[in-house]
Parts: sequence; C-alpha cells; structure tokens
Amino acid sequence: MLASAAFVFLSWTAAEAVSEPPAANAPPVTDWVPDETVVVSAQGAGPAFWHIKKGDAEIWVLGTVTPLPKGMSWNSAHLGDIVKGARAVLTPPTASSGLFETSWFLLTHRGLLSMPDDKKLDDTLPADLRARLAAQRTALKLKADEYDDDPPILAAMKLQGAFNKVHQLDSDEPLETVTRLAKENHVPVRAIGEYGALGLVKEGLRLPQESQRVCLEESVAYAEARSVHNVPLASAWAAGNLKEIKAHYVPGAFEKCIKQMASFGKLTDRAVADYLKAIHEALAQPGKVVMLTDIGSLLRTTGVAEALHKEGIVIEGPAE
Repeated sequence: MLASAAFVFLSWTAAEAVSEPPAANAPPVTDWVPDETVVVSAQGAGPAFWHIKKGDAEIWVLGTVTPLPKGMSWNSAHLGDIVKGARAVLTPPTASSGLFETSWFLLTHRGLLSMPDDKKLDDTLPADLRARLAAQRTALKLKADEYDDDPPILAAMKLQGAFNKVHQLDSDEPLETVTRLAKENHVPVRAIGEYGALGLVKEGLRLPQESQRVCLEESVAYAEARSVHNVPLASAWAAGNLKEIKAHYVPGAFEKCIKQMASFGKLTDRAVADYLKAIHEALAQPGKVVMLTDIGSLLRTTGVAEALHKEGIVIEGPAE
C-alpha cells in the first residue's frame, strides 16, 4: 500500500483541485493558461502534441491524461513518426520507496494505519462527507463497513484505487505505448527525475484527523467527477480535442491534501525545476527530444507552459 501511495501522492501541479462535486456538465477545473501562451499548429491524427523549437533543437511534448480505460483504442501512428529519429524520450518523474524502508515503517508505525482509540471512520466524518462516501461505496459495490478501521487518508487512497479498478482504468497508458515505440526505434527512455516519496507518505499518515479529512473529501470528489467525465475525457484525448479535454479534465485526487505537507513543497519545487532543466538541456543540443507530461501540469496556471512563456520561449500547440 505504501509503495503505491508514493506514486499516488507524487503530483506536482500547483493548481487547485476540484473539492466539490461538479454539476454534470461543468468542467472540473478552469484554471488554464491564456490562449496566447501557445501558437496554433497543425496536428496529426491522434493525441495532441506541443512543439518547442530553438535552432536545430526541438522538443515534442505529448500531453497526457491518466488513467485511461483499459484496452482503449487510440491512434499512435503520429506518435510513432515523432518518436522515430529522436535522441531521447523523457517521461514524468517517478516516486519510489525502498522495500526495507517501507517494511520497517510498517513494523514500527502500525498505529498510523488504523483509527485511534477504536473509533470508526464514519463516526468521525461530517454528515455530508459521510453520505458522499457511503454513496461511493454503494456505486463501487463495496461493503458498507469498508474503510471502517482506516484513518481518513488511508481510506482516501484505497477509494481511489477501488474506483480505478472497478471502472477498469489503466495508469500504464500512454507511457507503455511510448516506451514500446521508443524501443522499436532504438530511442533511449529516461524519467525526468526519481524521488524517494516515503517521507511524504509518512507525513501524510501523521496529519491530524481534520487535515486527513481534506484528503478523503478530495478522493470522494475525484470519484464523483471521474464518473461523469472519464469517458468523454478519454475520447477527447484520443482525438486531440483540446477544447473537450479542458471541459472534462479531472486533476489528481490529492492536490489540496498534499499541500498541507512540508515534504510536498520540496518535491514540487524539485519536479518543476527538473522539467525546466530537461527542457533547457534538450534545447541546447541539436536533434529531437520527445517529452511526456500530464496536460494539467503543462497547461494549467503555474504549469510548464506558463513558466516557459515567461522566459520568452514560444510553444506551438493545437487549436481549441
């Protein structure tokens, strides 16, 4: 659980997440950078790309949304053409926690993985949140007492995992396809950064119950929003329809939650710096580099596009 939680928690977008259940047709987020940040460019069939060029150097950025429905069909031909001849494929930062370190933490901090004083989770929640959590348990066909002994933050992580499993969502795509195409074309693949995230998980489990409830509320809101927007978001991404992507984009479930932790600020600053460093290094050498990043991290305010725009770097992207 803690190893997977490290990946769940590593979300470096600095924009606000959805915290209330959205209306059926309302976009979950609206904090996108102004249209003038990108220059419109022609796109091939399939997911949308952004393009940065400096002299003989160029970067093709694939904006991703995850997770996607398992087995979803999407056109990767244009992606294959772009990967062909690239110097490198750069993938998003990864989080890891060592087996020994995780095992030791589980042995020595078991009390953090259950409710204190033999309390039940539902009994500690405000009525509205308790009702919304119950509705999600019913929708996901979970037992009524599911999460009873879990502290709010652990219940939040489990709920997101259950939602993705029941709705058959796959967090491996499109990274898996990109990696396969890179291998076929003998292009090296490397993550932009690798961070030890167990400290963030530890800090999260030590949060006061009131702060942990923020995490659970976000996880419930994620499930509520995803159930409405999941299918149209995936379809919009596969078609490269930026307008519809923005209308249905659902951010990760723990943005506000992890902002309560000091460790998050350090990871956020490091990840943003690593992205910008990778971009500048790629533009300093002739040739083509392909980069993957979540569309929210790319185009929401305080994201990569806005940071590059402030530096005077022009990004070509799709029309809405």
